[in-house]
Amino acid sequence: MKLHYYFPENLDLDNLIDDNYPTFKPFVREKARYLLHLISVKRLNKKDSVTEEYTKLSAQMMQDMVHNYKDYWDYFINDLKIVERNDSYQVGNKSKGYKFVEAYDTPIVKSNLTLRDRSIRKKLINYINRIKSQNRSYTYLSKWFDDKLRIDEEICVWAMNEIFSVKQEFSELRDINIINGKEKSPQKQKDFALGSIGRFKEALNQPRRDNNVLRYHSVLTNMNSINRNAVTYNGEELYALDLKNSQVFLSTKLLSSNFVIISYGNGAKVDIIFDNPIEMYKRLTNQPFLEVDSLNSKITKYNLSKTSYIMLGLFKDSPLNIRFQEYFRLAIKGNFYESLREKIHQELGVYIESRGDVKRNVFKFMFSEVHSKSKFVKLFEALFPDIYKVFYDIKEYDHSVLPRALQRIESNLFIDRIAKRVSKELPKAPIYTIHDSIASTKEYIPAIRKIMEEEFVDGIGAIPGIKEEHWCKANIIKEVNELKQKAFAVAS
Repeated sequence: MKLHYYFPENLDLDNLIDDNYPTFKPFVREKARYLLHLISVKRLNKKDSVTEEYTKLSAQMMQDMVHNYKDYWDYFINDLKIVERNDSYQVGNKSKGYKFVEAYDTPIVKSNLTLRDRSIRKKLINYINRIKSQNRSYTYLSKWFDDKLRIDEEICVWAMNEIFSVKQEFSELRDINIINGKEKSPQKQKDFALGSIGRFKEALNQPRRDNNVLRYHSVLTNMNSINRNAVTYNGEELYALDLKNSQVFLSTKLLSSNFVIISYGNGAKVDIIFDNPIEMYKRLTNQPFLEVDSLNSKITKYNLSKTSYIMLGLFKDSPLNIRFQEYFRLAIKGNFYESLREKIHQELGVYIESRGDVKRNVFKFMFSEVHSKSKFVKLFEALFPDIYKVFYDIKEYDHSVLPRALQRIESNLFIDRIAKRVSKELPKAPIYTIHDSIASTKEYIPAIRKIMEEEFVDGIGAIPGIKEEHWCKANIIKEVNELKQKAFAVAS
């Protein structure tokens, strides 16, 4: 099994080492290559890296691979002067940030060198085998990642080069992260896109389900949406059924059910449970005689340990649900952001320029810390005070809990219910989940849509807006041409 390194294209590590050989022992070139490779490969594997200046690397992971990893980083930073490190410390965060210095902040390329260090190879192969073993529980998904799943690399590379050229020249056309508002680096976007394409069939890109919110990650989820248009299965183009306003729609589950949210290990893992939550809360908190008034809507928190806690939410039978109805109505319609924009203008007299601005602010509100109370958050609170209070209470102890709880609801619906049912009722249908959407070939789309609608009614209580998307190479050409037209307009 070949495991290739990835480095900045102008980094000649062997020459640098020969000119300034380290004094610490033991020193192994293979381990030096591997540690530097981590900066590059993390950028290629993580979409969020396009707005991050530094690449976070786990100290525990590095120590497992290279016991004296600190000596290597000090050597890279102080002697070779090819890396910078962000040494700022955050409680509970054992990851530091690393980046190549400006001289080596160049495109990431696949090296001809392959990993030969036996101990690291053995650990990585064991990791790959663990993923394969885990996938046995999800063969109804993993079996479709076979040789029939292909991508037209040529058109993707062309598109990424064209897009990079335009965005590099016209900063006005660069993308902005919808959550943190940071500009996305055109070079890092290109590196990520080309990396995900080039690693389409690599062993380390095995599909897997994470241990946090149980999302299913694959080469398709870890890919720019434009490049999915170049993917086919057995020569057939794919179609996707995408849940509209997904996070907003899924949030209605929290406002109409009783649930328990458990946060483990300073937020390392979050789980949400809807089956017998009151009994579970009593059992885990050792309060068997706790009197619970299910008509009194509220969030109750209990510390299970110094690093873990449980929250009980009671909303199933609450009379407050009447006051949730307007939010429900907008969330289910499928045009939540347009409707919310209009409602803010009509009822509060505030004009928001575009749907995109509303969506960006809703995401900021749902995913940001509770003390971050922007003008938009105040508008939302004025329209939906009870909804605001519920979200505030869930986020109060850890602002990441709300989005992760929603992602856990999403993964249960799409992976454990919809995809599993499709595999049983349509065994010949190739199926691919992309978090809040599911893709297949054209002939199976009507039947899959029906299954989705039935599962949404059973799991959430309503049929949401579902958008059908056709993945085809014409979309790539269209998107590139539209970007060029925008560039022409800016230049004019």
